[in-house]
Amino acid sequence: MAGRVRTTLLLALLALCVVPGAAHAADPPDPGVTQSFEFDSGGAAFPYIVYTPTSYSRAHPAPLLVMVHGCQTTAEQQMRANLYNQLAEREGFVVMYPDIDESGTMQPGPLRNCWRFPTPQSWHRDGGDAAAIAGMTRATIDRFKTDPERTYLEGMSAGGFMTSILAAAYPDLYAAVGINAAGAYADSGCLFGNPGMPVETSAQLAREEMGPRARIVPRIVSGGDADAGISPPCADKALDQGLRTNNLVLGDSQDGPISLKPASVREEPAPPGRYGSTVSTYRDPAGCVIGERWLIHGMNHFWPGGSSDPQWANFTDPKGPSGAELTWRFLSRYTKSATAMPCAEAPVVPSCRARWLRLSFRARSVRATVNGRRVSARVKRGRPLVRLPGGARTRTVVAMSGRKSSGRHYSTRRVYKGCGP
Repeated sequence: MAGRVRTTLLLALLALCVVPGAAHAADPPDPGVTQSFEFDSGGAAFPYIVYTPTSYSRAHPAPLLVMVHGCQTTAEQQMRANLYNQLAEREGFVVMYPDIDESGTMQPGPLRNCWRFPTPQSWHRDGGDAAAIAGMTRATIDRFKTDPERTYLEGMSAGGFMTSILAAAYPDLYAAVGINAAGAYADSGCLFGNPGMPVETSAQLAREEMGPRARIVPRIVSGGDADAGISPPCADKALDQGLRTNNLVLGDSQDGPISLKPASVREEPAPPGRYGSTVSTYRDPAGCVIGERWLIHGMNHFWPGGSSDPQWANFTDPKGPSGAELTWRFLSRYTKSATAMPCAEAPVVPSCRARWLRLSFRARSVRATVNGRRVSARVKRGRPLVRLPGGARTRTVVAMSGRKSSGRHYSTRRVYKGCGP
């Protein structure tokens, strides 16, 4: 059986070598900071990369997105190809890219740099590559003081299979997950058109793996309907398994209370020269989004959208919708503690744009903080200007001090609901 799985995996991963057309422009450099680290897991050194945006501050915990690459791909290549860093800069989250250890980089042919998702050791908590990725995630949370309530996981191909595993083995770590071009928990036989494991079995095994840590884990699944490695039915099972496992967290039935049928289906039209998509949305009993399926018409086994730089053409198809945008839009709805029923979605927090706040009183000088963080401030035409940063916040507290026009010292504090006045 192991030999058949390995042969099937080799065939499926050859789809990664298909190169789409239309690749021209190089991408601009990332404005934030990229750092490399290593994590020791069972005596093996796993490298990983962390990107922090220019807005990053340890004093204000940011969300963390973990992006797990596919076979024949490195963390560096995945980072450059999928354009999460540019999105992280705009939205203010940290991105971590885990990589395989040296023994994985030495595997032959299509298995090079491949996460060992077909190996049962990796299907369980504290075992195999699942333990390594979870360890790198925890190390990043600790080092960068990211928000443990908003830790998200996204995987491509072999990394997507690992994501299905980690959603079951570490539901206490990841608030929500995304899977691109991959299948369900422990379903490594679902490759290259093979049927794989019955989804009911996969869902039950995932629930058993969750154990006492069980909780609702929302998920988004994406992929192409022309994928030569992971057929649409295989990717469909990745979403179906997640919904069924969530139902088992809530009770004894896989069929409810969360419906296994989409609440809505919409068509995303194809812009000129690009792919259209069919998007199915799944909702919990309160009508909150708990699952999403993107079927991208005409796309093979690639990351959708991403860089159009020719050097990353083996990893992305720029004619697809932006995988970074569509996954972040879904994942960022959730916090870990808020996914319990009746509504899985976290309360909406306003997203504030960065801007200058002009105060009405006159002054010679000004120093300011916003929500305890030092910000830019200056005096223009005799009146204080304070820079309100972008990002999500439910209230804005502006504290200022300096000298008034008379020369007397002043200290004042203004509190606004939401983004400010």
